[in-house]
Amino acid sequence: MTSLPLGSLIGQGRSAEIFAWQEDRVIKLFHAGFPREAAQDEMMKSRLISNMNLPTPKFIEMVEIDGRMGLVYERVEGPSMLKLIMTRPWQLFSLARQFAELHACIHTQDGTGLPSIWPELNILVQRSAAFLEGSPGVVFETLHNLPDGNTLCHFDFHPDQVIMTHRGLVILDWMNACQGHPMADVARTDILLTLGQVPYGGTMMRAFIDLWREMFRKSYLSRYFSLHPSTGEADLIPWLIPVAVDRLNEKIDGEKDALLGVIAKTARKLEERSRLT
Repeated sequence: MTSLPLGSLIGQGRSAEIFAWQEDRVIKLFHAGFPREAAQDEMMKSRLISNMNLPTPKFIEMVEIDGRMGLVYERVEGPSMLKLIMTRPWQLFSLARQFAELHACIHTQDGTGLPSIWPELNILVQRSAAFLEGSPGVVFETLHNLPDGNTLCHFDFHPDQVIMTHRGLVILDWMNACQGHPMADVARTDILLTLGQVPYGGTMMRAFIDLWREMFRKSYLSRYFSLHPSTGEADLIPWLIPVAVDRLNEKIDGEKDALLGVIAKTARKLEERSRLT
C-alpha cells in the first residue's frame, strides 16, 4: 500500500483512470472492484513488452491505493494521433501511413510468453453459432483453417493509442497484448477504425471522425499490405468473423448491430469465394 498523492487526472477508460504520478511517471489506477488477477496479468505483459525493441512507455512497478490496483509507467508527453488528426486533418494520409508502419513494427516482435489469441477466438465463434445461422459450413471450415502464430499482437491498436512525442511515436496500453497471427491484429484494428466510438468529445467531434475514418482505414491497410506484399485483403477477410465475435462479446453500447452486420457481410464474401473455387 502506498501513501503517495495522486496528481492530475490525465485520462480515463472503461477499466481505469490515468493520473500524473510524481514528476516523470503516470499511474494507471484500475476502478474499484477490478479483478486483481487481471491487473497482475497486465503487469506481466507490461514487463515483457518493456524489454522488447518497441517505442512504448517503460513499466516501473505495481502499487495499491485504497484497495485499487495501479500500474506505474514512464510518463510520455504529446497529443494522441487521434487528436492530431482532429487538429491537422490535412495530415490524415501521412498519419495513416505512419500508423500502418508502427503496426508493422509491432508485428516484427515475437510474442512468446503472452497468451495465445487463437484458442479464445475459436471458442467464442463456436459458442456464437447463432450469429451465423443460415450460413453454410464453409464459414466454420474457413475459421477452422485459419493459421495460428506467435507474433506479438496489440489487439487494441487505434489512433488514440499512439502518442506523438518529441522522440517519435509511442504505443500505449498493452492490456490486450497476445501472441497470434498478424492478420488477427489487423482485423481488430480494421473493425475499430470502421465502427469504434471515441469515449470523449461531443457530437461535432464524432461527426468529424465519421467523415475521415474510412479514408484513414483504407490508407492504413494499403500501407500495411505494401509492407507485407505476401498478404492482402483476401488474407484479412476470414479473420473479421472471429474478431467481430470477440468484440461483440465485450457488449459495448451501440456496436451490436454494426458487428452483426460485419459478421453477415463477411460470411457472404466467404460463401461467394467458396463458390468460385
